[in-house]
Amino acid sequence: MTQKNERGMKQESILKGVLLYSISTWVNLVLGFLTVTITTRVLLPDVYGQVSIFNSITSVLMYILLLGMDGAYVRYYNELPANDTRSQLLYKNLLYTTLFCLLVGSITVCFLGEEVSKFFFNICSKILVGYIFIYTLCQMALRYLNISFRMSFRITQYNIQNILMNNIFRLLLIVTALFTNNLEYIIAILSLGMLFVLVVYLYVQRKEFIPVNIKGKLDYRVSLHGYNSYFRFALFSAPTYIIFYFNGYMSQQIVMTSLGAYAFGIFSSTNMFSQLLGAMQGGFSTFWSAYVYKNYETEKEKIGLMHNYVLLFVILAVSALVLFRDPIYIFIGSGFHSSKHFFSLILMMPVLNIVSETTSKGIDIAKKNEYTLLSFIICIATNIGLCLLLIPTLGLAGAAWSNAISAIVLYILNSYFGQRYYKTILSLKKSLLGILAIIILLSLPSFTLDMLLIAVVVIAVDICILFIFRNEATVIYGKIQATISFWKHKHK
Repeated sequence: MTQKNERGMKQESILKGVLLYSISTWVNLVLGFLTVTITTRVLLPDVYGQVSIFNSITSVLMYILLLGMDGAYVRYYNELPANDTRSQLLYKNLLYTTLFCLLVGSITVCFLGEEVSKFFFNICSKILVGYIFIYTLCQMALRYLNISFRMSFRITQYNIQNILMNNIFRLLLIVTALFTNNLEYIIAILSLGMLFVLVVYLYVQRKEFIPVNIKGKLDYRVSLHGYNSYFRFALFSAPTYIIFYFNGYMSQQIVMTSLGAYAFGIFSSTNMFSQLLGAMQGGFSTFWSAYVYKNYETEKEKIGLMHNYVLLFVILAVSALVLFRDPIYIFIGSGFHSSKHFFSLILMMPVLNIVSETTSKGIDIAKKNEYTLLSFIICIATNIGLCLLLIPTLGLAGAAWSNAISAIVLYILNSYFGQRYYKTILSLKKSLLGILAIIILLSLPSFTLDMLLIAVVVIAVDICILFIFRNEATVIYGKIQATISFWKHKHK
């Protein structure tokens, strides 16, 4: 087999892996869009805002209680600590995480339950805080189980579980909202529904966390001897995850405090778009992280090529979102339409995070995740500072601009540190022009509502980008043609 043919086969296997792991992503995108359409009609903006606060709280709390152990589990899945087996590693992660969550949850509910509930929801209810911890625990355990599917390349199981994890919240929210807008009932149903999903998967994946040692014998010991590097990686990762979600939560709280629950409901409706693009990033990252950690020493050239392809794809996807803004908003409740002129700015963070998957992996490869932590600290400081400065004068648009600028800062820092340890940007000029195109496209709707002018600018930017990335565009076009020809031939 020639080197060219072998390279082509490997590139196709990478593409196939990305596409297969993205099945759940595209399903989540479709279902997520449908739920946005329904929830913005059946929920009042203030209730919608409170549900969004619940979602943000559980996300931040999950990563606080995980202590970065999920990130370490991904990184050390193929480099097991202390001669443990994979089942022992998963067993210890699940056990310690559950005990820690139960301890913190019990103390919080018993001694601070009413105060916490009053602070976040303006309701005195210990039960409400208990549901927060139940939902969070379910999310934590399911995250470990999902990573187990992901890292062992069990694509079908991963996709099914990922679809359930992402959409049980949306489905139960819609069903409950059809009968009541009472926050306590809604959160109770969401929490119990997630608990049911967890119980099902604990049974389905029970063999994966029954601790069998390298001799094939059951070993329920919970010793962490030899886990020093594992915990170092985890503890440096933990603040990063916490800060990332805390960043989103703080901007929401500033909006809520400054502009009220109704305005916050409108602002948080745009986060649905961020969550959908975040799901897209997750689909790509799921395969790509596992692939890079396994092949970074032997497949450096192909890993480097991925950056340009991802950048081109993201630019075209962003162009479509901006061009079809008005048709998209037809499906969203009229009470939320005032977010139309700044919704694209909210997309800056998830869009640049997708691109960052191809530029920042050097940090994790070198196990220097303290640089990721530094980047996120600067990001959140930028976001909070700009929110306090811009929201009083620009309102919701000020919060959106703060989010967008902090996203750009985060991308620059993570990419800079990532490239120091593992170079994946083969052409700095092309990369910078691609990022500039993304910034222009996502900022455009904030300056004008004239769709004709927007369309002209988008088309002009896309023509320039297709010329700059003509080699990548040619390869993609060839792949599409080959796929179409294959399917035509197969169905003759």
